[in-house]
Amino acid sequence: QDRKRSDEERKAIRRYYAKQAAKGKAAQQAAQSPGANNPGQGAAPESKQKFPDKFPFWARLKISKNRTTLVIDEDMAVDKKTNKPVDGFVHREATSEYHKGFEEIQPNPDKDKRPDPMYLKSPRKLPKYLFNPHNKQLDMPEHLRERYDKNNHKTDDSDGDK
Repeated sequence: QDRKRSDEERKAIRRYYAKQAAKGKAAQQAAQSPGANNPGQGAAPESKQKFPDKFPFWARLKISKNRTTLVIDEDMAVDKKTNKPVDGFVHREATSEYHKGFEEIQPNPDKDKRPDPMYLKSPRKLPKYLFNPHNKQLDMPEHLRERYDKNNHKTDDSDGDK
């Protein structure tokens, strides 16, 4: 403990830690690159980004523990990193906690959970890259499907023909 390290030993230690940092950085970049295969994950992340064609659908919000959310529409959202508008989803986050103003969903769409209801927060917009398809098969209550089905019929006609 009291012995001092030689210059060669200090250089060797620095080289070792520099290599370890480079390996960690390379592994992190490989995991985040869109075309990279993640071992143990199966397919590439791009193939995981297959969302259903019709609204509404359940998804995972990649913020704080992959929270369950109900995606109800597409719209432009502001990317907080770049402060620029990007393609986004309009979503309603789901929770099991009751708060004033939350909409109750009865019965709970997640059959693995207890029979307590699920609650939906108010709609918000976030960039699409913050969403993943849901990893569970959740039921879609019919009243939600009917309410948000109108978001599937958007057309580019601006002359008002119906």
